[in-house]
Amino acid sequence: MDNNLHFVLMNKKFKEKKSSNKNFSKKTTNKEIKAKKPKLNSRQLVSNFSKLNKSFLNRITCRTNLKRDISIILSAIFIIAFFLVLGQYIASIDAQVKNKELTASYNEKLFDQFEDENAKNIEIIQDALDTSQWKEYQSPWYGFKIKYSQNWKAPVVRPYSRFSSAIYRVSFLPNDKESKSSIVGFDVAIYDMSKTKELFQTDEFPKLKDPALQESIQCKNIEGHFLETGDYPAEEIYIPAADDCYKSALFFSVVSGQYIYNIVPKIKEGTILENDLMVEVSDKLPEFFASVSSFENIEIVRPKPKAIAPKITAPKPASYKIDQFGRLVCEKKDDKPSKSNQGKGKHLDMECCLDPDEYPNPHCYYDPGKYGKYLK
Repeated sequence: MDNNLHFVLMNKKFKEKKSSNKNFSKKTTNKEIKAKKPKLNSRQLVSNFSKLNKSFLNRITCRTNLKRDISIILSAIFIIAFFLVLGQYIASIDAQVKNKELTASYNEKLFDQFEDENAKNIEIIQDALDTSQWKEYQSPWYGFKIKYSQNWKAPVVRPYSRFSSAIYRVSFLPNDKESKSSIVGFDVAIYDMSKTKELFQTDEFPKLKDPALQESIQCKNIEGHFLETGDYPAEEIYIPAADDCYKSALFFSVVSGQYIYNIVPKIKEGTILENDLMVEVSDKLPEFFASVSSFENIEIVRPKPKAIAPKITAPKPASYKIDQFGRLVCEKKDDKPSKSNQGKGKHLDMECCLDPDEYPNPHCYYDPGKYGKYLK
């Protein structure tokens, strides 16, 4: 038993010694590893960093890599710039579209309001005039009629002029020679649509203030100046003096059949209008609007041309007399038609005394009661 106890104690001491040797060995190994690692001073650190930096720069500045990297960077910049510009462009287009829609809507409201006011003003002017005694001018040849004041001059017809595209023009003028008014009457100008195909080709169509404005988008649309005026048969074209594109204008136009009819106030030659043309006409010649309202197209009626008499080529008779009507007749008092004894056969009558074997002379007049059976 003592021997066993001794063996146990000895075995326990051996294990404790072995364990202590292992811990010592681990500590020794860690210390040796730490001792083996070289300590870097500041110079060595700088040197190592320089080598690393140099290696990195060599990779970056390598010719092959440089081209690739520059290409990638430039492509990225271009793509970013493209999408930025595209985004701004789309945004600006959207803003312009919205502004145009708002402007068009606003202008349409203003236009409708102006059109209503204009129609009311003209109606007021018209109602203030007594037109019951007015005269009426008709042109069956060109198919229209219009009324004018009974106190005015008779209409003056002005045929085609090389200074105008109109084929026919008739002027209506007040009977006041001493008038100092800037508006001296009105014209009805007629255009043949086979030659003047569109309204803008007529003399009365508004002219641009500056030829350079012809390419302006703003000035290409003139539809906003075409007004529907109440029950008028004509369409009103009105350009206010303050318009940015066109010179001031005012006239009414009707298109019927093959003709364009423009009814336009006449401005005194050499006159510079101080006010808007609409104001001037309303103040100085209110009869203009009443006349326009009376305009009406009628059926075109033209006389048939007379047949042209054929030219007479036969010789005149050798003997004849002229009766009270200026006709060439037989001068024999008691002519008895009979065949010729000379055997001439059928021949032309040269005495206005027709015989059975003669042709009537076209210069002569033959009494049907006496020569009728030979005229068949």
